[in-house]
Order: sequence, then structure tokens, then C-alpha cells
Amino acid sequence: MLKKFLIWLVKNLIILLLVTLIFSTVTLDFPNLIKGLFGDIFAYASPEAQKHVVGELTGACSSLEKSSEFAANIGAVCTDYKSGKINDKEFFFSVINSALPINAGMPQIGALDKYNKIISYLNKNKILYFIVLLILILLLYLLIMNVKLFLMTLSQISFGIGMIIMVPYMAIIIYRNFVGFDTTPILGSMFGAGNIFDAKAISSVILLMILRTYSSFIIVLGILLLGAGVAGKVYSWKLRKQGRIARKKEDKKETDEDVETDKRKIGGKKTTKEILDELEDMHKKKMREK
Repeated sequence: MLKKFLIWLVKNLIILLLVTLIFSTVTLDFPNLIKGLFGDIFAYASPEAQKHVVGELTGACSSLEKSSEFAANIGAVCTDYKSGKINDKEFFFSVINSALPINAGMPQIGALDKYNKIISYLNKNKILYFIVLLILILLLYLLIMNVKLFLMTLSQISFGIGMIIMVPYMAIIIYRNFVGFDTTPILGSMFGAGNIFDAKAISSVILLMILRTYSSFIIVLGILLLGAGVAGKVYSWKLRKQGRIARKKEDKKETDEDVETDKRKIGGKKTTKEILDELEDMHKKKMREK
């Protein structure tokens, strides 16, 4: 019982470590993550809210101070929009892109700040990941001490990581397609025309932010890990099936051996039917001789 618990514990520690390693890379590009999220907020707002925001921004273009470098950047964006070089979404995104600091980091907010510090430390010391990972894998093998079972356990770990990666992603995609995101109140609240505490809008922003953490690399890796896990489960099922067949054959062999043993114990004595059959054969033989 203790051994099974230790195997379960080590498996889950490996899964936690690898999932953390996979998603920790997201914090390295947090400024672009936030900028992309603002673009999503604009994209999933109503056309009316989009027009209102663009109107507010174009109205502000005329009051920019030319002496400011920030204002000069916004002024260039305004010029491109007025000349038709960029559309409404690109205009909004460009303004946000210019407004946010280039070296912006994670918000310094309680647990989020602590999480970012831990992830930043681990990102700078990735060798710790691999040392701990190797120790855990070695410990897992020492607990199992069977190559086939060890490989099957690794496939279970692969399946678990694949599920952790892909299930939230697929759930968000399904939500987007069947329920839909609506960030209209959030976009409007930026210019005093919406309710920032709207439940659906907040949930939409949270889901969009989670969706932004999924790079092409993470999605492909999740599919590959899930596929490897499924293959491992199929192989495990085949091994169990072969084991059941082998056990049935062994049981049949033991039954046949028991029958033979019983016959030997009888000592080869003939049954009453066998004696009567022999007497009948002898009678028929005599009748033919006459």
C-alpha cells in the first residue's frame, strides 16, 4: 500500500514539474501577452463599442503635444489611421502598444507577484528542473523495478500532462464557439461607458488571457504527449489481454494435467463399460469363427 502511494506521489510530482516547466515560458513575454489581450478585448466587443472607442481615440489625436516622444508615436498612429493604412482594430492595438511600457513586467500583486518571482528564478536556473526531474524519474524506477511497468507508468505521466494541457484549451475553444466571448463592458469602461464588473465580460477576459498562454509549441506538445499517452494505454491493454489469454491456457493445461494424474492414480483399471465392451467384442469374434 505504501509503495503504491509513493509511486502515485512521484508520478504527480513529475507531472507538476513538467507542466510548470512548459508554461513557465509564458512569463518571459508578458508585455506582448498583455498587449495581445487588449487586442482581444477590442475584437470581442460589440461593433458599437468599437466605434465609440475609436471615436474617442481619434478625438484625442488632435490634442496631442508634439513635443512629447510618446505623443509623437501616437501622432504617427493617428496619421496612419486617417490615411487608411490601418483599420480600427490595428489603430486601437497600436495606441495600446505605444501606451504600454516596452519593459513592462508582471503586476506586483500578492500571490501573482510571488508566483512570478518563483518562475523567474526557475527560468534563470533551469538546470534545477532537470536535476530534480532526473532524481524523481530514478526514484520512480527504483520503486517499480520493472522495465515494462516503468515505461507504462511514463506513458501514464505523458497522458496526464497532455490532458492538463489540452482539456482547458479545448474547453475554452468550445465555450468560444457555442457561448461566445463578450468584452463590450470592459472596452467601454476604459472610456467611462461600461461596467467593468460585468460577470460575463470578466470571465471572457480571464479565458482570453488563458488562451493567450497557449503558444503553437505548447499546443503541439500537448497533442504529442496526449498521443503518446493514448498509445501507451493501448499497449498496456494489449499486454493485459495477452496476460489473460496466457493465464487461461495455463489454467487449461493444469486441468488436463490433473485429469491425467487422476487416471494414473486409478492405476489403469478398466471401467465396467470397458469390460462389457471387450466381452461383446470377444463374443462377436467367436461367432465369426463358427
